Amino acid sequence: MQKQQGFSLIELLVVISIIGALTAIAIPQYQKYQNKAKVTAAIATLTNMRSAVEAKILEKGELSEKSGKIDNTTLGIPDDVELGSESGKVTMTLTIDSLPTSDDGDGTPAVTLTRTAAGIWSCEQPLEEEVSNCESIGSDSGSDSGKG
Repeated sequence: MQKQQGFSLIELLVVISIIGALTAIAIPQYQKYQNKAKVTAAIATLTNMRSAVEAKILEKGELSEKSGKIDNTTLGIPDDVELGSESGKVTMTLTIDSLPTSDDGDGTPAVTLTRTAAGIWSCEQPLEEEVSNCESIGSDSGSDSGKG
């Protein structure tokens, strides 16, 4: 009788193929998880800045006398957040540089919070799936998504 010394070539190939199949499934899921985490962080950042915008609107009646881009430093908002006001509508946009862009050439992916003149906030984000009650840009989700 001969004593077995190790694994056969076929056993090693089976193990390698199983690891390859698991990796092929796990890597895209992990990338999707990372993208969702980046968008969620951007939403959290913008949501925390809503109180400064609301306080300015309550104090002055509007965010700015002029429409267009607003000076962020007066509100304590970082420069990477684009803040704009037009016809009573306020938008805060944060660009996510490390997020892959879509194939249809929409440009740089960004999260946008929008406040209507009535004081209702809505949210749009670049991913296909819903993230933190923030609807996807271009989706036909329910109209109450993203408020709050």
